[in-house]
Amino acid sequence: MRAAVELIGVILLPTVVFYAALRGARLAAWCAGRWRSRLAGPPPPEPVDRLQADLRRLRAELEAMETRTDLTAKGARLRALRAAYLDALGSACRRLGVSPPAGGDPRHPGRVRQSEIYRVESALRQRGLDVREGARR
Repeated sequence: MRAAVELIGVILLPTVVFYAALRGARLAAWCAGRWRSRLAGPPPPEPVDRLQADLRRLRAELEAMETRTDLTAKGARLRALRAAYLDALGSACRRLGVSPPAGGDPRHPGRVRQSEIYRVESALRQRGLDVREGARR
């Protein structure tokens, strides 16, 4: 019986050693990546010009999509586009020191009243970031 246990141990030993070495290498790479990211510090903030361009593009796409009738899954696309616009609006608010849009309906997280969006756009415009300028034609 002891010979059988030793045989199984000899057969499984290379597999266990290889698995431990592989996992150890992955753990070392992960630790090195975390260490490098901490040394590098936070990423630089997004330039205001890029934020403005993103906001203008998203707002123009949103206005164009709201009036179209030939889209399949229009509701899902509009929700996704509104969420992207609100995310970009929040980034601009953090960057320029404006209070971000407050959530409207607690039953529907992610929904924001249009008046709240207008308030934020106005506050950003007062700080020099006009999100509607590129959408006008």
